[in-house]
Amino acid sequence: MHRTPPSPGLSRAARPGAAALASARDAVALGALTVLLLLLVPLLLPLGLLRPLLPARAAAAARLPLVWAAYLAGFSLTALAGSLRLRARRAGPDAWRLLTARAGRRFRLLAEHWSGLRFQVEAPEPAPDPGRPVVVLARHAGILNTQLAITAVTAVLGRRPRGIAKRCVALEPGLRALLRGVPLTLFRWDRAGRAAALAEITALGRALGPDEALWLYPEGTNYSAARRAGAIAKLRARGRDALADRAEAMPHVLPPHLPGALAALTAAGPSALVLVCGHTGPERLLPWMLGPGYAPGPGDRLRLRWWSFGAEQVPTADAAAFADWLYDRWEQLDRWIAEPDDPAAHPSRRRTGNLDPA
Repeated sequence: MHRTPPSPGLSRAARPGAAALASARDAVALGALTVLLLLLVPLLLPLGLLRPLLPARAAAAARLPLVWAAYLAGFSLTALAGSLRLRARRAGPDAWRLLTARAGRRFRLLAEHWSGLRFQVEAPEPAPDPGRPVVVLARHAGILNTQLAITAVTAVLGRRPRGIAKRCVALEPGLRALLRGVPLTLFRWDRAGRAAALAEITALGRALGPDEALWLYPEGTNYSAARRAGAIAKLRARGRDALADRAEAMPHVLPPHLPGALAALTAAGPSALVLVCGHTGPERLLPWMLGPGYAPGPGDRLRLRWWSFGAEQVPTADAAAFADWLYDRWEQLDRWIAEPDDPAAHPSRRRTGNLDPA
């Protein structure tokens, strides 16, 4: 099997003892994570206190462990403890959505306090119509992408998240606990797994409800200079020189894969709203992955912005036209990542500044 069922814990609840075993594992993970964080306090507390006094390069290096600690203490502990409560009372989808948003908010608060990381989150303009399903095509920036995705869907959009992910994301205990109530489908990322994922994306698009958002990463993996070079080389090997030339001119993003995005938008149909999501900041926590062509930017800021399109604006009936449309969007993302953030230059954009529950 290359696919784990959606909502893994819920799907096994009918098996005798399966739900109890899953809860026991999460309780053990909750205890182990709490002990680990207590043991790290003597190291993290001085690091957090000294970080503002360190030179810029040292302060940037210190931010990564502090952000991870904030994630474990804020997101993972909240998700583990909350999932145990929700499963004990057999809570419905809305309760799981609010738990996801709450975990994201606590991570934001701790990350801002401990590491100095600032969140600049823009709400979509106009806000998505509550009667329309949403498909989100997002840039795959860096660490914590899946967590950011489900938090943005639940908190900023106020929707239930749907989507796919690599099976390795479930190695993190907090996210694994949330996946017992949040319907993401996990795959191995080999040839058979990718084929099964494409079929699942099509099925999700067809079944997408008006209170749901299907989140996809057309790039397929985290950004790095080496992965970008490899992806461009594959385009040239397949004779897609025109797309390779366009990808060469976008130093901040990976060239997007076309089949998954096209399948999702075609399946979702004309009633869907399409949101392109740009976020930048997580990749700057791993500066050695970026390469010399990546524009310098603030390492203390996570920015998230949306661009809205009606389904009628997306040319899904013609593969070549769709490729042009998607590459146009990625060129827009590339320019946005490189431009300095100046709120005064865009006074009409509504900034939430946080990931609080919608």
